[in-house]
Amino acid sequence: MIEAAPVVPLRDLGEMQRLFDRLHAELSQDSVLSRSEAAATVHQIVVRAARQAAGWSGREPDRQGAADFQHVIDELRKRAVGQIDLDAFAAEFGVSPATLRRKAARLTGMSPKAFQLRIRLDLAKQMLAASDSPIESIAAAVGFHDAFYFSRLFRDRENCSPSEFRGRHRRK
Repeated sequence: MIEAAPVVPLRDLGEMQRLFDRLHAELSQDSVLSRSEAAATVHQIVVRAARQAAGWSGREPDRQGAADFQHVIDELRKRAVGQIDLDAFAAEFGVSPATLRRKAARLTGMSPKAFQLRIRLDLAKQMLAASDSPIESIAAAVGFHDAFYFSRLFRDRENCSPSEFRGRHRRK
């Protein structure tokens, strides 16, 4: 990467998505250790981007099949707003539930359920900022059938209510 042209096309977007998912998980914990982990992940993002820009194609030996498992994470992301039976989901991809949890945690920094919840809340935040839809409608759209539960969970995870979030982040 050169200073005059810092934006470079990347070939392996899945790898970068995994790193940004992990960064998001680390930053959402807001502890000294998670901030240190986030700093290390930012370093990995920069190094991976630089390697891709330079045409480096080698794989690190400790990847442990991450590229082979990326399609499972992508499918989990696609189905995040629906109800997922993780045992059936794991069986669909020919892995045990324990392997699913272990590999998902390695790639995203979260368990499959926590990853699903993070995707749902991120989608809800986008909808809150971009629309005037009622909170109940947004809750239902991201897979929560109980708006009160959604609001309580949102407050616990985001440190504000959905209405407060909308007020702070409303796009004009």
